[in-house]
Amino acid sequence: MSGAAAKPAVELLLGGALRRITNSDLHSNTYLLADAGGQGGCVVVDPGLDRERIEAAIAESGWTPTAVLCTHGHFDHIGGAAWLQQRYGIAVHLRRADLKLAKLANFMMAAFKLKHRIALPEFSLIDDEAGELQAAGRQFRFHPLPGHTPGSAGILSEALLFSGDSLYARRTALSKLPGEDHEQLRASLKGLFAWIDGGVLVLPGHGGSATIAEILAGNTELRAFMSAAQPA
Repeated sequence: MSGAAAKPAVELLLGGALRRITNSDLHSNTYLLADAGGQGGCVVVDPGLDRERIEAAIAESGWTPTAVLCTHGHFDHIGGAAWLQQRYGIAVHLRRADLKLAKLANFMMAAFKLKHRIALPEFSLIDDEAGELQAAGRQFRFHPLPGHTPGSAGILSEALLFSGDSLYARRTALSKLPGEDHEQLRASLKGLFAWIDGGVLVLPGHGGSATIAEILAGNTELRAFMSAAQPA
């Protein structure tokens, strides 16, 4: 083991108002974002498979989840949604275009040779091209970013963008998973970069965070993907 400190399972961001939980399986990120008015609630973004870490982070924060937001339907981003819904009686929001994918979660987990199996929540489906909702005293806007999955979204709240697996800080999220379309993802990201402010903090589904400006300046793998004439 190296002398470098291990990455903590829960990291505090924005002065503690935002907590990033690194799930043990596939190292996906789950986020807790506190109620804007300090009322003790929070939203949970992309609840992963590591129920113990998520439960511990919720208990340590003292917050009560009031809604679950999912950037897309892959199992490592919806795996904890059903038990959160059952425990807190809250809505789980997902774009309708990813419902079919969500229903394949256990099949995909078996293909990844994971022992976990999950229950699916009753999703509150978002049909609008850029659906909006309010939760924990905040406004959230689901901007479609199809490509990684058909229903992938970047969830924007003020100067925060929960980008799922569509946009990472220091690399690209390209894979050969069913339903991924590299050309569509490239078009989605070009559309996003055309309007989003450089100071927006990107909170991806895996890895660390960075602002839009930092990603555009320093993510060389992404720049190569964006400039490619053909799908990677």
